[in-house]
Formats: sequence, structure tokens, C-alpha cells
Amino acid sequence: MSTGGTLSSARILRQLYFLRYITIAFITLMLLVALLVLKINLPVVLLSIILLLIAVINLITRLLINSGKQITERTIFIQLLLDILSFSLVLYFAGGATNPFTFYYLIPLAIAATVIPGIRTWGLALLTIFLYSLLLKFYLPLSYQTHDHLQSLSGDNQFSQHVLGMWFGFLISALLVTWFITHFSRELRRRDQVISEARQRELHDQQMVTLGTLAAGTAHELGTPLASIAVISGEITHGYDPEKHPDLFENQKILGDQIVRCKEILSVLSDSAGESRADEGFLLSPDTFIDNMIAQWKNSLPGIAFHFESQHSDQLNLLFDKTIFQAIINLLNNAAEASSDPIQIRTRTQQNKLLIEITDNGPGMSDEQIEMAGETSFSGKPDGMGIGLFLAISTLRRSGGGVSFNRVEPQGTCTTIHLPLIS
Repeated sequence: MSTGGTLSSARILRQLYFLRYITIAFITLMLLVALLVLKINLPVVLLSIILLLIAVINLITRLLINSGKQITERTIFIQLLLDILSFSLVLYFAGGATNPFTFYYLIPLAIAATVIPGIRTWGLALLTIFLYSLLLKFYLPLSYQTHDHLQSLSGDNQFSQHVLGMWFGFLISALLVTWFITHFSRELRRRDQVISEARQRELHDQQMVTLGTLAAGTAHELGTPLASIAVISGEITHGYDPEKHPDLFENQKILGDQIVRCKEILSVLSDSAGESRADEGFLLSPDTFIDNMIAQWKNSLPGIAFHFESQHSDQLNLLFDKTIFQAIINLLNNAAEASSDPIQIRTRTQQNKLLIEITDNGPGMSDEQIEMAGETSFSGKPDGMGIGLFLAISTLRRSGGGVSFNRVEPQGTCTTIHLPLIS
């Protein structure tokens, strides 16, 4: 059984646990009414033993719930089987099939049909029919405590009382069935949603594996030509006088810096593909993290204009690795490319999370794009592939954080990044 199914079965077992206590209280109340009001003779000791047995079963059920063990459909089947058998014992000592509360048989059958469809449900249905049929012939008939009371309930009055009891039994059964079917249907919808989300995560992981393989292969293949370019760029100015050819030396320096940046990007690309070491993560204060991130971003885009505001506590730390840096810088680059004005960057601490809000005045994202973000790759740029945004969101989610997008009026997008903090 899947994780979602296990969780749903545990909730169903918890509902059965509460239903059994309701059953004990209801049977006890009806016994008191029969003894004290209707003056009916009943084997109180035997019925009390049965109720005590039901309570013991419920205690064992509670221990099973608290143990954290896996709850399967077989467990639910056994629980419903015990309910049917115990209720049949109560009916045997309380009038058999003439008891108006035989409607209660419908409740475990309805629950079984909802949560364990298949051969087990049909087995419970056939068992219930068999026990009900036995109770038509084998049971202890009801008798009254006084002869006068028996005479007063003869004929039409006795039939009317039986009809009234049948109506009351149907009322209770209808209410309980409606209540529990509603709860179980909700649990089934929740389980279907969990299964659907698990399938989406599986597809997402498959995309990540494909992109990771592509990233690792690309990083490996680009390493050799990039090394050749680095060697050649170093030889460009060989034999030239720096004072006579300053422009040449300046261009060579810019080229060398860009080659170093490409190497860093390839290193991060390899890390994103899963090739980074596990011991590279370490704790950083929010201030240090933000300062280093802004510094690295400014170095990659010299002359970038932005407004920065920071408000957070250094009593908390975050677990850092350089893939998080690159993911946030990718989002900053996207905002800077989309915005015609300087972007707004605001950082703050909220409920053990570091929030980074990036606001631009670009064309914004549509509702469809916001919904697709992180689930598949797309791009609003004519020559873009959208892989950078997809990898950035996936990296942040993998680290325990996340990204959300909101439209800003009159135009623009507010990208909110949240990262978990450790006290």
C-alpha cells in the first residue's frame, strides 16, 4: 500500500475507534431504557460482558493506532468483522431479528463498501446476511417484568412500539452512515490527491534526472574547449607592450575574467547535477549569506542598479551550499533582464524562514506561467529555454525552501524565495 493509502487507512481506523465508543454508549443507553422504562427482562451480566469485550477491542485498537505500525485494508477488514460479530452477540441476547436496531448492520457494510471494495466487502455482506438469518430463529426472546405491562403492550400497541423502535433505529443508522460516509469520502479524495502529487513528483524527478545528466555531460564536454580558450587568451598579448597597447591588455583581462566566470558556472552546473560533495554544506548567518550573495551577483553583472533593504535576525542560521547561491542569482538575473527600472530586493526573517523578495516592473507572468513554474521548463524570452528557472526552483525546493510568484500592479512580478533557518 502506498504512503497516501497508509495514512488514509490510519485515519479510517481512528474513525472506527470513535464509532465503537459511540456504539458502546448507544447500546448502554438502550439497555437502560429497556430495563428502567420499558421494564424488559434482559441478561444484563452477559450483555455487560459483551460490552466489556468491545471496549477491550477498542483499547487494543487504540494501542495499534499509537504504535505507528502500518495500517492496511486487512486491518480495517478485521476491525469491521469484529464489529459485526460483537453486534450479532448483542442481538442474540436482545430479541434477535425482532430487535428494531438491526439496522445497525448497515453501518459496517457501508464503511466496508467505501474503503475496502472487493472480495472482502462481499465476504462481510454474506456473513451479515447469514448471521441475520440465524437471528430469525435462534435468539433469546424479549420478556417483560410484569404481567400487567405485557397485557398493556399486546396487539396494536406492541406493534406500534416495534414500529417506533424501527424508526428510531433507522434514524440513528442513517445519521451515522451519512456522517461516516462523508468522512471516508473526504479521506479517499485526500488519498487520491496524495497519489496524484506523488506521480507529479515522480515526473518532476525524472525531468531533474534528465536535466542533471545533460548538465553533467555539458560541463564535462565544455571543460576542454574552455581550457584551450584560457590558454590562447593568455597568449594573445604575448610580445606586446602594455603601455603601447592598453586596449588589447584590457580586453584580454576582461576575456580572462569571463573565462573564470564560465568555469565557476560549469562548477555549479556539475554540483546541480549531483556531483558536489556532501560535506560542502555549512551554516551561515542571514547577514553573511545575503552580503556574499549580493557581492557575487554584482561581480557577475558589473554596474547593475538595484535597491536593497534588509531586516532579519542573526540568532538563526541557514545551511548553505553554493548551488543555492547560483539558484538565487539566476532569479535575480531574470528579474534584472525583465525590468527597465532598478529591481527591489528585500530580505527579512519570518517564522524561522529567511524571505527574499525580488520585485521588478517587467511584463509579469501569466496565471498559467505561475502555475507551471517549477513543474516544467518554459521561457518568456524569444530565444530562452526556461531551464535556468526550472533548475533554480528545483534547487531551492530540494534544500527545503521554495519560490512563489505574484503579479504586481500596474505591471511586474514579485518573486518570493523562502529558505529554512536553524536556531
